[in-house]
Amino acid sequence: MHQLTNPRELRGLAILSQQDTVIQTDKNVWDVRSQSKDAYYQVSRKFVNHRDSRHPYDWICTCPDHTTRNVICKHIYAVQFSQTLKNDIEGNATDKQLEKVNPIISCPYCKSVNIISRGKRKNQRGEVQIYGCKDCNHRFTHELGFNRMKHTPESITLTLDLYFKGLSDRKIVDHLKQFHKVIVVHTTVLRWIKKYLKLLGKYAEKNKVDVGNIWHGDETTVFIKKEDQKRYYQWIWNVMDSKTRYLLACQVTEGRDVNDAKKALKQAKQITNKRPDAIVTDGLQSYNDAIKDEFFDFGARIHNPHVRLKNFEIHPNNNVLERLNSTFRERTKVMRSLNSAVGAQEFATGLQTYYNYIRPHQGIGGLTPAQMAGIPLDLTGNRWMTMIELASTK
Repeated sequence: MHQLTNPRELRGLAILSQQDTVIQTDKNVWDVRSQSKDAYYQVSRKFVNHRDSRHPYDWICTCPDHTTRNVICKHIYAVQFSQTLKNDIEGNATDKQLEKVNPIISCPYCKSVNIISRGKRKNQRGEVQIYGCKDCNHRFTHELGFNRMKHTPESITLTLDLYFKGLSDRKIVDHLKQFHKVIVVHTTVLRWIKKYLKLLGKYAEKNKVDVGNIWHGDETTVFIKKEDQKRYYQWIWNVMDSKTRYLLACQVTEGRDVNDAKKALKQAKQITNKRPDAIVTDGLQSYNDAIKDEFFDFGARIHNPHVRLKNFEIHPNNNVLERLNSTFRERTKVMRSLNSAVGAQEFATGLQTYYNYIRPHQGIGGLTPAQMAGIPLDLTGNRWMTMIELASTK
């Protein structure tokens, strides 16, 4: 992507930032949604024998801008940007060794693999295999991430999954009792969630991600319980990569000024170690100086990557992140409040892990953003359990 200075290019980028606006209907034909009315224009391309090999196609659009002025319109630019993103994904989709749970059992005390079976014991969960180390004579069980837990890994991971799918603590307790004959109290549910989100959050921070050059930024609210105040809100700042849908940053702040916006941008920059070509935001003024402070570079092909949708649309929105906000609200709508700012950040980090690693995304073919971002994890079957086991070995 070259430096975005043409207004039609910027509007094309704004079109692409929304969902279901560029739909390929044939090999070289696309339907592109109009920004001003509920209709689609048809964009097509055909191969021509140009001497300039960099431009081997002629582009045609049915919109008035192209048919009357014979220029490359915003709809053609939207298709070209979408093809660039698609080629980036296919070009970076290299075969990687998937990280799996190590099947080799080793002693947790001396790390020896000179292990023998020492029979089984029974507890409330059923039979548990016991192992013995022939080097240090210790006995142990091999339950990665779930040692000394009263309930089964299946019950615990089911609780985590139901929590992030929007069930309240007490509804989770009722579900476990009705369908799995598991008796717990709601404080146990919260204790499990806090324990494993902390473990998974630390594990996720270590993974390096391969993301694209267009990011999206937006913010939403979360209700905090504060003494002497009935309605006290703080802000969750989200930064997402457009190509992989990977949530790069999820920061909680008290306000919405420039320094608050910079916290999320710094986190995104640290995890990617790169500078994007464009950061698409709504009309919030705080992003102007924050993005300029973090990413402005005279030596880059695009000096200032900030793109404000308010400049290009009658109804400015940021649908890629608005869909994420809806996922967040599935959880927050059943919560009265969070206890503190620390609790709010833990909650946001947990949602970030769930969104990136656990929840399949329809916009990327049913994959998770972590898979699209090149993180080599074999998260088949019970993804919660696999992640907990992997995190426990690190």
